[in-house]
Amino acid sequence: MEPTSPWKKPNEVMQLHKMKRRKKALQERMRQPLPSTSEETKEGRTEIDLNFSRLINGDKRKNPFSKNNSKDKKMKLERESPQDESNDRTLFAILNLPAKVEKPVQDLDTEKLSTFSNLLQKFTAEHSVEPEITEKKYKHLPIDWALKTKVRLMSPKPFAWTAKLKASEEASGTTGFVRCLDTTSSPTLDTSPRALFHQTCLYWQHPHLPWLDLYPRSSGKVAATSFMATNEEVKQALLREWTESFRSLFQLLRALHCPYFYVCANTFTCLFRAAGLCGDSQPCALVAPTTRGFRQTLRQEDVEFTMPLRPDNKKKLNTSEEERRNSSFDSCYDTMDEKTQDKENEGSGDEDPDQFLSQLGLETDLLKKINNTQARITHNAESSVDSAAESLVLVRGADAQAFFNFLLNCKSLVSPTGPTAGVPPTLLAPTAFHGGTLQSLKVRENTLHCDNKKYYSIEMRGPILPTAVHTLFDVLRTSSSAQFSATFAHHQPTLAFSWAAQGISEDESSKDKEPNLFSKAFNKENLSDCGISETMLQHFCSPDPSLVKSLDSVKYNPEDDTYTW
Repeated sequence: MEPTSPWKKPNEVMQLHKMKRRKKALQERMRQPLPSTSEETKEGRTEIDLNFSRLINGDKRKNPFSKNNSKDKKMKLERESPQDESNDRTLFAILNLPAKVEKPVQDLDTEKLSTFSNLLQKFTAEHSVEPEITEKKYKHLPIDWALKTKVRLMSPKPFAWTAKLKASEEASGTTGFVRCLDTTSSPTLDTSPRALFHQTCLYWQHPHLPWLDLYPRSSGKVAATSFMATNEEVKQALLREWTESFRSLFQLLRALHCPYFYVCANTFTCLFRAAGLCGDSQPCALVAPTTRGFRQTLRQEDVEFTMPLRPDNKKKLNTSEEERRNSSFDSCYDTMDEKTQDKENEGSGDEDPDQFLSQLGLETDLLKKINNTQARITHNAESSVDSAAESLVLVRGADAQAFFNFLLNCKSLVSPTGPTAGVPPTLLAPTAFHGGTLQSLKVRENTLHCDNKKYYSIEMRGPILPTAVHTLFDVLRTSSSAQFSATFAHHQPTLAFSWAAQGISEDESSKDKEPNLFSKAFNKENLSDCGISETMLQHFCSPDPSLVKSLDSVKYNPEDDTYTW
Protein backbone atom coordinates (compact mmCIF):
# COMPACT_ATOMS: atom_id res chain seq x y z
CA MET A 1 0.00 0.00 0.00
CA GLU A 2 1.07 3.51 -0.78
CA PRO A 3 1.81 5.73 2.22
CA THR A 4 -0.86 8.39 2.91
CA SER A 5 -0.02 11.81 1.61
CA PRO A 6 0.60 14.53 4.23
CA TRP A 7 -1.38 16.98 2.05
CA LYS A 8 -5.12 17.36 2.51
CA LYS A 9 -7.71 18.01 -0.09
CA PRO A 10 -9.98 21.12 0.08
CA ASN A 11 -13.05 18.97 0.65
CA GLU A 12 -11.49 17.34 3.68
CA VAL A 13 -10.45 20.72 5.10
CA MET A 14 -14.00 22.08 4.72
CA GLN A 15 -15.49 19.01 6.38
CA LEU A 16 -13.18 19.42 9.37
CA HIS A 17 -14.08 23.10 9.54
CA LYS A 18 -17.83 22.36 9.53
CA MET A 19 -17.44 19.69 12.23
CA LYS A 20 -15.57 22.16 14.46
CA ARG A 21 -18.31 24.76 14.03
CA ARG A 22 -21.05 22.25 14.91
CA LYS A 23 -19.09 21.12 17.94
CA LYS A 24 -18.71 24.70 19.21
CA ALA A 25 -22.39 25.42 18.65
CA LEU A 26 -23.37 22.28 20.61
CA GLN A 27 -21.09 23.27 23.50
CA GLU A 28 -22.61 26.74 23.66
CA ARG A 29 -26.12 25.26 23.72
CA MET A 30 -25.18 22.88 26.54
CA ARG A 31 -23.77 25.71 28.67
CA GLN A 32 -27.00 27.83 28.52
CA PRO A 33 -29.36 27.30 31.58
CA LEU A 34 -32.75 25.73 30.92
CA PRO A 35 -35.84 27.98 31.39
CA SER A 36 -38.00 27.31 34.45
CA THR A 37 -40.92 25.02 33.82
CA SER A 38 -43.23 26.96 36.13
CA GLU A 39 -43.06 30.07 33.97
CA GLU A 40 -43.62 28.04 30.81
CA THR A 41 -46.68 26.34 32.25
CA LYS A 42 -48.10 29.63 33.43
CA GLU A 43 -47.67 31.28 30.11
CA GLY A 44 -49.04 28.30 28.29
CA ARG A 45 -52.07 28.11 30.54
CA THR A 46 -52.85 31.78 30.23
CA GLU A 47 -52.67 31.62 26.44
CA ILE A 48 -54.91 28.52 26.34
CA ASP A 49 -57.41 30.07 28.75
CA LEU A 50 -57.57 33.29 26.75
CA ASN A 51 -58.12 31.46 23.49
CA PHE A 52 -60.76 29.19 25.06
CA SER A 53 -62.66 32.06 26.67
CA ARG A 54 -62.61 33.97 23.36
CA LEU A 55 -64.19 31.00 21.58
CA ILE A 56 -66.93 30.61 24.24
CA ASN A 57 -67.88 34.29 24.23
CA GLY A 58 -68.01 34.35 20.42
CA ASP A 59 -65.30 36.99 20.06
CA LYS A 60 -63.53 37.19 16.72
CA ARG A 61 -59.84 36.64 16.36
CA LYS A 62 -57.91 39.90 16.23
CA ASN A 63 -56.54 40.83 12.86
CA PRO A 64 -52.75 41.26 13.20
CA PHE A 65 -52.86 43.92 10.43
CA SER A 66 -55.55 46.09 12.03
CA LYS A 67 -54.90 49.69 13.12
CA ASN A 68 -55.40 48.79 16.78
CA ASN A 69 -52.58 46.32 16.60
CA SER A 70 -50.41 48.96 14.90
CA LYS A 71 -50.90 51.15 17.96
CA ASP A 72 -49.74 48.26 20.18
CA LYS A 73 -46.69 47.82 18.00
CA LYS A 74 -45.99 51.54 18.22
CA MET A 75 -46.18 51.38 22.03
CA LYS A 76 -43.86 48.41 21.99
CA LEU A 77 -41.35 50.27 19.82
CA GLU A 78 -41.47 53.26 22.15
CA ARG A 79 -40.75 51.00 25.11
CA GLU A 80 -37.83 49.43 23.30
CA SER A 81 -36.33 52.77 22.15
CA PRO A 82 -34.55 53.53 25.47
CA GLN A 83 -32.74 50.25 25.19
CA ASP A 84 -31.65 51.10 21.62
CA GLU A 85 -30.55 54.54 22.78
CA SER A 86 -28.44 53.02 25.54
CA ASN A 87 -26.89 50.65 23.03
CA ASP A 88 -25.99 53.62 20.83
CA ARG A 89 -24.41 55.43 23.77
CA THR A 90 -22.38 52.34 24.61
CA LEU A 91 -21.21 52.11 21.00
CA PHE A 92 -20.18 55.78 20.95
CA ALA A 93 -18.30 55.33 24.18
CA ILE A 94 -16.40 52.36 22.81
CA LEU A 95 -15.47 54.23 19.63
CA ASN A 96 -14.47 57.38 21.61
CA LEU A 97 -17.07 59.42 19.75
CA PRO A 98 -19.37 62.07 21.20
CA ALA A 99 -22.80 60.79 21.89
CA LYS A 100 -25.48 62.03 19.50
CA VAL A 101 -27.77 64.64 20.89
CA GLU A 102 -31.20 64.73 19.38
CA LYS A 103 -32.88 68.04 18.85
CA PRO A 104 -36.46 68.44 19.88
CA VAL A 105 -38.96 68.16 17.08
CA GLN A 106 -39.79 71.86 17.18
CA ASP A 107 -36.10 72.82 16.69
CA LEU A 108 -35.68 70.89 13.42
CA ASP A 109 -35.05 73.09 10.39
CA THR A 110 -37.10 71.55 7.63
CA GLU A 111 -35.33 73.67 4.99
CA LYS A 112 -32.05 71.87 5.68
CA LEU A 113 -33.50 68.38 5.30
CA SER A 114 -32.34 66.44 2.22
CA THR A 115 -35.78 65.98 0.79
CA PHE A 116 -36.46 65.78 -2.91
CA SER A 117 -38.20 69.16 -3.03
CA ASN A 118 -35.39 70.89 -1.15
CA LEU A 119 -32.71 69.35 -3.36
CA LEU A 120 -34.67 70.30 -6.48
CA GLN A 121 -35.05 73.90 -5.29
CA LYS A 122 -31.35 74.08 -4.47
CA PHE A 123 -30.36 72.70 -7.90
CA THR A 124 -32.63 75.09 -9.78
CA ALA A 125 -31.33 78.02 -7.73
CA GLU A 126 -27.71 77.16 -8.52
CA HIS A 127 -28.21 76.47 -12.22
CA SER A 128 -30.89 79.00 -13.03
CA VAL A 129 -30.00 81.48 -15.75
CA GLU A 130 -31.47 84.92 -15.51
CA PRO A 131 -33.36 85.76 -18.68
CA GLU A 132 -32.01 88.59 -20.73
CA ILE A 133 -33.90 91.78 -20.14
CA THR A 134 -33.52 93.03 -23.73
CA GLU A 135 -32.50 90.96 -26.72
CA LYS A 136 -30.12 92.73 -29.07
CA LYS A 137 -31.71 93.35 -32.43
CA TYR A 138 -30.13 94.89 -35.50
CA LYS A 139 -31.52 96.51 -38.61
CA HIS A 140 -28.73 95.20 -40.87
CA LEU A 141 -26.87 91.94 -41.21
CA PRO A 142 -23.14 92.00 -40.43
CA ILE A 143 -20.59 91.38 -43.16
CA ASP A 144 -19.03 87.93 -43.02
CA TRP A 145 -16.08 87.52 -45.40
CA ALA A 146 -15.85 83.78 -44.70
CA LEU A 147 -16.95 81.51 -47.51
CA LYS A 148 -19.90 79.24 -46.70
CA THR A 149 -20.35 75.69 -47.85
CA LYS A 150 -23.99 75.24 -46.80
CA VAL A 151 -26.98 77.30 -45.61
CA ARG A 152 -30.13 75.84 -44.09
CA LEU A 153 -33.28 77.99 -43.86
CA MET A 154 -36.11 77.13 -41.46
CA SER A 155 -39.60 78.65 -41.23
CA PRO A 156 -43.02 77.62 -39.83
CA LYS A 157 -44.56 78.74 -43.14
CA PRO A 158 -43.64 77.48 -46.62
CA PHE A 159 -41.13 79.51 -48.60
CA ALA A 160 -42.13 81.18 -51.85
CA TRP A 161 -39.89 78.94 -53.92
CA THR A 162 -40.19 75.61 -55.70
CA ALA A 163 -37.65 73.47 -57.48
CA LYS A 164 -39.57 73.68 -60.77
CA LEU A 165 -39.26 77.19 -62.14
CA LYS A 166 -41.20 78.67 -64.99
CA ALA A 167 -39.30 79.68 -68.11
CA SER A 168 -39.89 83.39 -67.42
CA GLU A 169 -38.72 83.07 -63.81
CA GLU A 170 -35.49 81.29 -64.71
CA ALA A 171 -34.76 83.71 -67.58
CA SER A 172 -35.43 86.80 -65.46
CA GLY A 173 -33.26 85.56 -62.60
CA THR A 174 -30.38 84.71 -64.91
CA THR A 175 -30.63 88.00 -66.82
CA GLY A 176 -30.78 90.06 -63.65
CA PHE A 177 -27.69 88.36 -62.22
CA VAL A 178 -25.58 88.44 -65.39
CA ARG A 179 -26.37 92.10 -66.13
CA CYS A 180 -26.23 93.12 -62.42
CA LEU A 181 -29.72 94.60 -62.66
CA ASP A 182 -32.14 95.51 -59.91
CA THR A 183 -34.91 93.11 -60.90
CA THR A 184 -37.48 94.68 -58.57
CA SER A 185 -37.41 97.99 -60.48
CA SER A 186 -37.19 96.52 -63.98
CA PRO A 187 -40.44 96.77 -65.98
CA THR A 188 -39.61 93.89 -68.36
CA LEU A 189 -38.29 91.22 -65.98
CA ASP A 190 -40.25 88.85 -63.79
CA THR A 191 -40.28 90.15 -60.20
CA SER A 192 -41.80 87.08 -58.55
CA PRO A 193 -40.11 85.74 -55.37
CA ARG A 194 -39.04 82.58 -57.19
CA ALA A 195 -37.23 84.56 -59.90
CA LEU A 196 -35.47 86.68 -57.27
CA PHE A 197 -34.55 83.57 -55.28
CA HIS A 198 -33.06 81.95 -58.36
CA GLN A 199 -30.99 85.08 -58.95
CA THR A 200 -29.41 84.81 -55.49
CA CYS A 201 -28.29 81.21 -56.17
CA LEU A 202 -25.98 82.11 -59.08
CA TYR A 203 -22.22 82.72 -59.07
CA TRP A 204 -19.23 82.70 -61.43
CA GLN A 205 -16.51 80.05 -61.29
CA HIS A 206 -13.35 79.05 -63.13
CA PRO A 207 -12.30 76.38 -63.92
CA HIS A 208 -15.38 74.20 -64.14
CA LEU A 209 -14.80 70.48 -64.63
CA PRO A 210 -18.06 68.53 -64.23
CA TRP A 211 -16.33 65.35 -63.09
CA LEU A 212 -14.38 67.10 -60.29
CA ASP A 213 -15.58 68.87 -57.16
CA LEU A 214 -13.42 72.01 -57.08
CA TYR A 215 -14.96 73.54 -53.94
CA PRO A 216 -13.99 73.32 -51.18
CA ARG A 217 -10.39 72.62 -52.13
CA SER A 218 -8.42 70.54 -49.64
CA SER A 219 -5.01 68.92 -49.75
CA GLY A 220 -6.04 66.31 -47.19
CA LYS A 221 -8.35 64.38 -49.50
CA VAL A 222 -7.08 60.87 -50.20
CA ALA A 223 -7.96 59.79 -53.72
CA ALA A 224 -6.39 58.54 -56.87
CA THR A 225 -4.31 60.99 -58.88
CA SER A 226 -6.19 62.54 -61.78
CA PHE A 227 -5.31 61.53 -65.32
CA MET A 228 -4.52 65.18 -66.11
CA ALA A 229 -1.35 65.00 -64.01
CA THR A 230 0.27 62.76 -66.63
CA ASN A 231 -0.95 64.70 -69.68
CA GLU A 232 1.29 67.73 -70.11
CA GLU A 233 -0.82 69.28 -72.89
CA VAL A 234 -3.95 69.27 -70.75
CA LYS A 235 -2.09 70.81 -67.82
CA GLN A 236 -0.67 73.62 -69.95
CA ALA A 237 -4.05 74.35 -71.53
CA LEU A 238 -5.74 74.60 -68.14
CA LEU A 239 -2.97 76.85 -66.82
CA ARG A 240 -3.20 79.21 -69.82
CA GLU A 241 -6.97 79.59 -69.44
CA TRP A 242 -6.64 80.10 -65.70
CA THR A 243 -3.97 82.79 -66.17
CA GLU A 244 -6.28 84.76 -68.47
CA SER A 245 -9.20 84.45 -66.08
CA PHE A 246 -7.11 85.48 -63.07
CA ARG A 247 -5.72 88.50 -64.95
CA SER A 248 -9.23 89.49 -66.06
CA LEU A 249 -10.56 89.35 -62.50
CA PHE A 250 -7.72 91.41 -61.08
CA GLN A 251 -8.14 94.09 -63.77
CA LEU A 252 -11.87 94.27 -63.02
CA LEU A 253 -11.03 94.65 -59.34
CA ARG A 254 -8.59 97.50 -59.99
CA ALA A 255 -11.15 99.22 -62.22
CA LEU A 256 -13.75 98.93 -59.40
CA HIS A 257 -16.10 96.82 -61.56
CA CYS A 258 -15.68 93.75 -59.35
CA PRO A 259 -16.00 94.21 -55.57
CA TYR A 260 -14.10 91.08 -54.52
CA PHE A 261 -13.16 87.57 -55.60
CA TYR A 262 -11.67 84.43 -54.04
CA VAL A 263 -8.75 82.23 -55.09
CA CYS A 264 -9.18 78.76 -53.54
CA ALA A 265 -5.98 76.73 -53.72
CA ASN A 266 -5.32 73.35 -52.14
CA THR A 267 -3.30 74.72 -49.21
CA PHE A 268 -4.69 78.26 -48.77
CA THR A 269 -7.51 80.62 -49.75
CA CYS A 270 -6.99 84.23 -50.86
CA LEU A 271 -9.54 87.08 -50.78
CA PHE A 272 -8.96 90.09 -53.05
CA ARG A 273 -10.99 93.19 -52.12
CA ALA A 274 -11.40 96.35 -54.17
CA ALA A 275 -10.53 99.80 -52.86
CA GLY A 276 -13.42 101.30 -50.92
CA LEU A 277 -14.75 98.14 -49.28
CA CYS A 278 -14.67 98.29 -45.46
CA GLY A 279 -13.34 101.86 -45.69
CA ASP A 280 -9.99 100.75 -47.09
CA SER A 281 -8.66 103.29 -49.58
CA GLN A 282 -6.45 100.73 -51.36
CA PRO A 283 -7.03 97.27 -52.83
CA CYS A 284 -5.91 94.50 -50.52
CA ALA A 285 -5.46 90.75 -50.40
CA LEU A 286 -5.91 88.43 -47.40
CA VAL A 287 -4.37 84.95 -47.40
CA ALA A 288 -5.08 82.18 -44.87
CA PRO A 289 -3.66 79.89 -43.74
CA THR A 290 0.02 80.37 -44.51
CA THR A 291 3.25 78.59 -43.63
CA ARG A 292 6.73 79.81 -42.78
CA GLY A 293 7.99 78.77 -46.21
CA PHE A 294 5.22 80.70 -47.96
CA ARG A 295 5.92 83.86 -45.95
CA GLN A 296 9.66 83.51 -46.56
CA THR A 297 8.99 83.30 -50.31
CA LEU A 298 6.98 86.53 -50.11
CA ARG A 299 9.92 88.24 -48.39
CA GLN A 300 12.27 87.04 -51.09
CA GLU A 301 9.92 88.52 -53.72
CA ASP A 302 9.91 91.86 -51.80
CA VAL A 303 6.19 91.62 -51.03
CA GLU A 304 5.57 93.55 -47.82
CA PHE A 305 2.81 92.16 -45.62
CA THR A 306 1.45 92.24 -42.10
CA MET A 307 -0.22 89.66 -39.88
CA PRO A 308 -3.22 91.32 -38.16
CA LEU A 309 -4.09 88.35 -35.95
CA ARG A 310 -0.64 88.22 -34.37
CA PRO A 311 0.00 90.07 -31.08
CA ASP A 312 0.48 93.82 -31.44
CA ASN A 313 4.23 93.69 -30.86
CA LYS A 314 4.78 90.96 -33.49
CA LYS A 315 2.51 91.95 -36.37
CA LYS A 316 4.90 93.61 -38.80
CA LEU A 317 7.42 91.22 -40.25
CA ASN A 318 8.79 93.30 -43.15
CA THR A 319 9.86 96.61 -41.67
CA SER A 320 12.93 98.62 -42.51
CA GLU A 321 16.27 97.76 -40.97
CA GLU A 322 16.43 100.98 -38.95
CA GLU A 323 12.95 100.47 -37.45
CA ARG A 324 13.76 96.86 -36.64
CA ARG A 325 16.94 97.79 -34.78
CA ASN A 326 15.22 100.58 -32.86
CA SER A 327 12.10 98.60 -32.03
CA SER A 328 11.79 96.76 -28.76
CA PHE A 329 9.67 93.82 -29.90
CA ASP A 330 10.94 90.29 -29.76
CA SER A 331 12.60 89.28 -33.01
CA CYS A 332 11.95 85.56 -32.58
CA TYR A 333 9.64 85.60 -35.60
CA ASP A 334 12.32 86.96 -37.94
CA THR A 335 13.87 84.41 -40.22
CA MET A 336 17.52 83.48 -40.36
CA ASP A 337 17.98 85.35 -43.63
CA GLU A 338 16.78 88.58 -42.00
CA LYS A 339 19.14 88.09 -39.08
CA THR A 340 22.10 87.49 -41.36
CA GLN A 341 21.19 90.65 -43.27
CA ASP A 342 21.11 92.55 -39.97
CA LYS A 343 24.61 91.29 -39.17
CA GLU A 344 25.92 92.32 -42.60
CA ASN A 345 24.39 95.80 -42.31
CA GLU A 346 25.68 96.29 -38.79
CA GLY A 347 29.13 94.91 -39.59
CA SER A 348 30.42 98.26 -40.81
CA GLY A 349 30.17 99.88 -37.38
CA ASP A 350 30.13 96.99 -34.92
CA GLU A 351 32.26 93.91 -34.46
CA ASP A 352 31.16 90.48 -35.55
CA PRO A 353 29.64 88.72 -32.49
CA ASP A 354 31.21 85.40 -33.52
CA GLN A 355 34.63 87.06 -33.71
CA PHE A 356 34.05 88.65 -30.32
CA LEU A 357 33.11 85.29 -28.77
CA SER A 358 36.12 83.59 -30.36
CA GLN A 359 38.38 86.20 -28.78
CA LEU A 360 36.92 85.21 -25.41
CA GLY A 361 38.25 81.69 -25.94
CA LEU A 362 35.18 79.86 -27.30
CA GLU A 363 35.93 77.17 -29.84
CA THR A 364 34.54 77.17 -33.39
CA ASP A 365 32.55 73.96 -32.85
CA LEU A 366 30.84 75.46 -29.81
CA LEU A 367 29.97 78.62 -31.78
CA LYS A 368 28.40 76.51 -34.54
CA LYS A 369 26.39 74.59 -31.98
CA ILE A 370 25.11 77.85 -30.44
CA ASN A 371 24.15 79.23 -33.85
CA ASN A 372 22.36 76.02 -34.84
CA THR A 373 20.43 75.98 -31.57
CA GLN A 374 19.40 79.60 -32.03
CA ALA A 375 18.33 78.92 -35.62
CA ARG A 376 16.26 75.93 -34.51
CA ILE A 377 14.52 78.01 -31.82
CA THR A 378 13.78 80.74 -34.37
CA HIS A 379 12.39 78.19 -36.85
CA ASN A 380 10.11 76.60 -34.24
CA ALA A 381 8.87 80.00 -33.04
CA GLU A 382 7.85 81.16 -36.51
CA SER A 383 6.39 77.78 -37.48
CA SER A 384 4.24 77.63 -34.33
CA VAL A 385 1.33 79.44 -36.04
CA ASP A 386 1.52 77.64 -39.38
CA SER A 387 -1.87 76.56 -40.74
CA ALA A 388 -3.65 78.44 -37.94
CA ALA A 389 -5.81 81.57 -38.00
CA GLU A 390 -2.92 83.63 -36.61
CA SER A 391 -0.97 82.95 -39.81
CA LEU A 392 -3.29 85.20 -41.86
CA VAL A 393 -1.33 87.56 -44.14
CA LEU A 394 -2.54 91.00 -45.30
CA VAL A 395 -1.11 92.62 -48.43
CA ARG A 396 -2.21 96.16 -49.27
CA GLY A 397 -1.76 98.75 -52.02
CA ALA A 398 1.11 98.38 -54.44
CA ASP A 399 2.14 95.14 -52.75
CA ALA A 400 -1.21 93.66 -53.80
CA GLN A 401 -0.04 94.04 -57.42
CA ALA A 402 3.25 92.35 -56.51
CA PHE A 403 1.35 89.57 -54.76
CA PHE A 404 -0.82 89.10 -57.88
CA ASN A 405 2.34 88.69 -59.99
CA PHE A 406 3.69 86.23 -57.43
CA LEU A 407 0.57 84.03 -57.66
CA LEU A 408 0.56 84.30 -61.43
CA ASN A 409 4.05 82.79 -61.63
CA CYS A 410 3.88 80.48 -58.60
CA LYS A 411 4.27 76.89 -59.77
CA SER A 412 3.38 75.39 -56.40
CA LEU A 413 -0.26 76.52 -56.79
CA VAL A 414 -1.01 73.43 -58.88
CA SER A 415 -0.87 70.18 -56.95
CA PRO A 416 1.11 67.36 -58.63
CA THR A 417 -0.83 64.58 -56.88
CA GLY A 418 -4.31 63.85 -55.61
CA PRO A 419 -7.77 64.23 -57.18
CA THR A 420 -7.06 67.84 -58.32
CA ALA A 421 -3.60 67.14 -59.73
CA GLY A 422 -2.83 69.48 -62.61
CA VAL A 423 -5.90 71.68 -61.91
CA PRO A 424 -5.25 75.38 -61.09
CA PRO A 425 -6.95 77.05 -58.08
CA THR A 426 -10.69 77.77 -58.16
CA LEU A 427 -11.72 81.38 -58.88
CA LEU A 428 -15.07 82.54 -57.41
CA ALA A 429 -16.63 85.95 -58.08
CA PRO A 430 -20.04 87.70 -57.95
CA THR A 431 -19.51 89.37 -61.35
CA ALA A 432 -18.72 88.02 -64.80
CA PHE A 433 -15.11 87.70 -65.97
CA HIS A 434 -13.18 86.21 -68.85
CA GLY A 435 -13.49 82.42 -68.85
CA GLY A 436 -15.93 82.40 -65.94
CA THR A 437 -18.68 79.77 -65.92
CA LEU A 438 -22.14 80.61 -64.61
CA GLN A 439 -23.02 78.14 -61.86
CA SER A 440 -25.94 77.70 -59.47
CA LEU A 441 -26.15 76.48 -55.89
CA LYS A 442 -27.73 73.09 -55.26
CA VAL A 443 -31.09 73.67 -53.56
CA ARG A 444 -33.16 71.03 -51.77
CA GLU A 445 -36.54 71.41 -50.04
CA ASN A 446 -37.70 69.41 -47.04
CA THR A 447 -40.20 69.40 -44.16
CA LEU A 448 -39.40 68.70 -40.53
CA HIS A 449 -41.55 67.86 -37.50
CA CYS A 450 -40.47 69.02 -34.05
CA ASP A 451 -42.65 69.23 -30.89
CA ASN A 452 -45.77 68.41 -32.91
CA LYS A 453 -45.04 71.38 -35.19
CA LYS A 454 -44.29 71.36 -38.88
CA TYR A 455 -41.34 73.37 -40.24
CA TYR A 456 -40.30 74.00 -43.82
CA SER A 457 -36.63 73.79 -44.71
CA ILE A 458 -34.48 74.83 -47.67
CA GLU A 459 -30.87 73.67 -47.89
CA MET A 460 -28.41 75.39 -50.25
CA ARG A 461 -25.02 73.83 -50.99
CA GLY A 462 -22.02 75.31 -52.76
CA PRO A 463 -19.72 78.35 -52.53
CA ILE A 464 -21.98 80.96 -50.89
CA LEU A 465 -20.45 84.43 -51.26
CA PRO A 466 -20.88 87.27 -48.70
CA THR A 467 -23.13 89.37 -50.96
CA ALA A 468 -25.28 86.31 -51.72
CA VAL A 469 -26.19 86.00 -48.03
CA HIS A 470 -27.41 89.62 -47.87
CA THR A 471 -29.32 89.33 -51.15
CA LEU A 472 -30.96 86.09 -50.00
CA PHE A 473 -32.18 87.63 -46.75
CA ASP A 474 -33.52 90.69 -48.56
CA VAL A 475 -35.54 88.45 -50.90
CA LEU A 476 -36.93 86.32 -48.05
CA ARG A 477 -37.69 89.39 -45.95
CA THR A 478 -39.77 91.04 -48.67
CA SER A 479 -41.49 87.88 -49.95
CA SER A 480 -42.50 86.36 -46.61
CA SER A 481 -44.05 87.85 -43.48
CA ALA A 482 -43.18 84.81 -41.33
CA GLN A 483 -40.26 84.43 -38.99
CA PHE A 484 -37.36 82.41 -40.39
CA SER A 485 -33.84 81.49 -39.36
CA ALA A 486 -30.65 80.40 -41.11
CA THR A 487 -27.67 78.32 -39.99
CA PHE A 488 -24.34 78.37 -41.85
CA ALA A 489 -21.53 75.89 -42.42
CA HIS A 490 -18.22 77.69 -43.01
CA HIS A 491 -15.14 76.89 -45.02
CA GLN A 492 -12.90 76.81 -41.95
CA PRO A 493 -9.71 78.44 -43.39
CA THR A 494 -11.69 81.55 -44.43
CA LEU A 495 -13.01 82.36 -40.94
CA ALA A 496 -9.85 84.39 -40.31
CA PHE A 497 -10.97 86.93 -42.95
CA SER A 498 -13.72 88.16 -40.60
CA TRP A 499 -11.70 87.79 -37.40
CA ALA A 500 -9.00 90.12 -38.74
CA ALA A 501 -11.35 93.09 -39.32
CA GLN A 502 -10.39 94.85 -36.09
CA GLY A 503 -6.65 94.47 -36.68
CA ILE A 504 -6.94 95.67 -40.28
CA SER A 505 -8.85 98.81 -39.27
CA GLU A 506 -6.33 99.64 -36.53
CA ASP A 507 -3.45 99.17 -38.97
CA GLU A 508 -5.15 101.41 -41.53
CA SER A 509 -5.85 104.17 -38.99
CA SER A 510 -2.27 104.10 -37.70
CA LYS A 511 -0.86 104.14 -41.22
CA ASP A 512 -3.03 107.02 -42.43
CA LYS A 513 -2.63 109.55 -39.65
CA GLU A 514 -4.40 112.14 -41.80
CA PRO A 515 -7.11 110.17 -43.61
CA ASN A 516 -8.26 111.39 -46.97
CA LEU A 517 -11.89 112.11 -46.24
CA PHE A 518 -12.68 112.86 -49.87
CA SER A 519 -11.48 109.46 -51.08
CA LYS A 520 -13.53 107.67 -48.43
CA ALA A 521 -16.59 109.78 -49.27
CA PHE A 522 -16.43 108.75 -52.93
CA ASN A 523 -15.85 105.05 -52.27
CA LYS A 524 -19.53 104.29 -52.67
CA GLU A 525 -19.81 106.28 -55.89
CA ASN A 526 -16.70 104.67 -57.37
CA LEU A 527 -18.12 101.19 -56.79
CA SER A 528 -21.55 101.99 -58.20
CA ASP A 529 -20.95 99.68 -61.22
CA CYS A 530 -19.59 96.68 -59.30
CA GLY A 531 -22.87 94.75 -59.32
CA ILE A 532 -24.01 95.47 -55.72
CA SER A 533 -27.23 97.31 -54.93
CA GLU A 534 -27.01 100.84 -53.55
CA THR A 535 -28.18 100.03 -50.02
CA MET A 536 -25.90 96.99 -49.74
CA LEU A 537 -22.95 98.93 -51.14
CA GLN A 538 -23.34 101.60 -48.47
CA HIS A 539 -23.19 98.86 -45.84
CA PHE A 540 -20.14 97.15 -47.37
CA CYS A 541 -18.21 100.43 -47.68
CA SER A 542 -18.60 101.34 -44.01
CA PRO A 543 -15.23 101.65 -42.19
CA ASP A 544 -16.74 100.46 -38.89
CA PRO A 545 -15.00 97.16 -37.98
CA SER A 546 -17.89 96.16 -35.69
CA LEU A 547 -20.03 95.53 -38.79
CA VAL A 548 -17.80 92.60 -39.74
CA LYS A 549 -18.63 89.45 -37.77
CA SER A 550 -18.52 85.71 -38.25
CA LEU A 551 -22.09 84.41 -38.57
CA ASP A 552 -23.14 80.96 -37.38
CA SER A 553 -26.91 81.49 -37.27
CA VAL A 554 -29.31 84.37 -37.95
CA LYS A 555 -32.97 84.85 -37.08
CA TYR A 556 -35.34 87.33 -38.73
CA ASN A 557 -38.04 89.03 -36.63
CA PRO A 558 -40.92 90.19 -38.85
CA GLU A 559 -42.59 92.19 -36.06
CA ASP A 560 -40.00 94.97 -36.09
CA ASP A 561 -38.02 93.99 -39.23
CA THR A 562 -34.80 93.20 -37.32
CA TYR A 563 -32.17 90.46 -37.15
CA THR A 564 -30.66 88.63 -34.21
CA TRP A 565 -27.62 86.38 -34.28
